[in-house]
This record gives sequence, structure tokens and C-alpha cells, in this order.
Amino acid sequence: MRRIGVILLVVWVGVPVFAQTGLRGMSLNGSTGLFSIPSGRIGWERVSDMGLDVGYHALINDEKAAHIPALTFSFFKWVEFSVAFDVQPDMDWRKREAPFASVTQRNDDLLLGLKVQLPTNVRNDRNPAIALGTNVQLINIADNDNGMAGEPVYNYTAIQIYAAATYAGSFFSFPAETTVVMGKTFYGGGPSNNSDIDFGMGFDMVLFPDIIGNYVHWIIDFANFDYNDNSWPNALTHGYGPSWNRGILNTGLRIDMAALPELSKFKLAFDIIFNDLFDDGHRSFTLGMVFGLPIM
Repeated sequence: MRRIGVILLVVWVGVPVFAQTGLRGMSLNGSTGLFSIPSGRIGWERVSDMGLDVGYHALINDEKAAHIPALTFSFFKWVEFSVAFDVQPDMDWRKREAPFASVTQRNDDLLLGLKVQLPTNVRNDRNPAIALGTNVQLINIADNDNGMAGEPVYNYTAIQIYAAATYAGSFFSFPAETTVVMGKTFYGGGPSNNSDIDFGMGFDMVLFPDIIGNYVHWIIDFANFDYNDNSWPNALTHGYGPSWNRGILNTGLRIDMAALPELSKFKLAFDIIFNDLFDDGHRSFTLGMVFGLPIM
């Protein structure tokens, strides 16, 4: 996995600056970004003082799926608030040892995000877009003990703070954007706090724009954190290690239907994602879409 990070770093350093406005798609936790990582952009920057995006993703693994509806609000072209509800299959303790053999727990997470874009590219859009943000993750929010003494309860809070920078460029003459994220996650009532630093990098490139237009984006991101600290499939249900113990890589296509002149005032994108591509067990497939419109 370290080799993948080195490859992405080489791509990041080697992309020259190129004035190109990228697709402001929705990440899996609702914030404007790639697949697992946020970007330095706001959903409706430079376009509308207020904007609304509605998204949905289905993350499929082991014949089960997590369903993630999300809303993202953009204000004043520099502030963004997002909310997503990660509805995952219940934790089935019948697969685990006694004394919890007959226990089934809810496994749903509420994901709240706030992002503020700094005025680094207001006068010159060739400058990087830089944002500061936070993700507040209420893990297993519907978990309960059903009144049974000694039954496990796995609800906790994870709060991530981060800085994200995105800049436009070109790669093999294709318009592209590169994003780098650094942050820190703090825990309450769950995993112990540690000295780990969150790091992620991603790449969004428009494929063959001279032939098929600006419709098809190839996206790849790599990070030592996921869209959710309890991302599906998770350790509690499958027994696999959590994503923050290793690096994960996601890649896929984002189809931008707003490239059609008739839809240019709106946002309509479809995601086809291969999640955690190189790890057996966690490897998943995601389908999603987002629709957005300016409010004022």
C-alpha cells in the first residue's frame, strides 16, 4: 500500500497548474469531495449564494449493502454543511462467541460535516482551493442494550478536524484536479485516542474531453481513514481490522450529466466505485448519485 501512496505523490507533484474548474461531486459522507476524502472545494462556490445537493450511495459487500442518503448545503459560496446517515446491516452476534450468541445490534451512524473555504483563490482561480473542516461521527447511534445486563454496546463519537487543498492541473493533456488532506481524529467513548495523523490524497481527471466531452471523470483516492470511522464493512460485523490501521484505495468513475448544456445550471452525477480495492474482505462496490440545484 505504501507504493500506491508514492505513485499518487508523484502524480500530485508532477501535475502542472492549469485553469480548470472540476466537478464538485459528493463524497460518501456527504461533504464535497472525491470518494472517501473531502476536497478543498465547496459545492456551489462561485455559482450561487445558496445551494442544495441531495445524494445517495449503496455500498455493497458480501451480499449485503449499506445505504447512505446525504444532504449538503452551501452558503455564501464559502461555507458548507453536510449530513449523512449510514444505514448498515445490523450486527449479528450469533456469529460470535457466547454470551452474546442471540444478540442483534443496530449498526447505523450519523455523519455531520462542516467545511469553510479560505479566500485563497477568490481573485485568481489558478490558486489552490483550501478549506478547513470537521466531521462529527456519531457511531452506532441507534445501538441499545435491550435491557440485557452484560450485553455489548458499541456507540461512540469520532471527531475529525482537517485541512484540504485542491488545485487544478492537467495530466496527459486531460484536465485534472489533485487533492491533499491532512487532519486528526479524536475519540469519545470508543477507541483510545492516539498520535496518528490522518492523511489522504486523491486525483480527479476528465477522460478524453476532446472526444466525449466533459462527461466522464476517473477518480482515485488513497487515505489512512475512510468516509466513516465505522465504514461498511466494519470490524464488528466481519472481524476485519478497521481502516485506520492501514491504507485504503478507492477508484472508479463519476459521470457528470451536468456537462449537458440543458443541465448546466444543475448538478447531476452518477458514481461507480470500487472501494478498498486491494484488500480481501473489505473490497466493495458502490453505486451512487447526487442531484443539486442553486437556491439563490
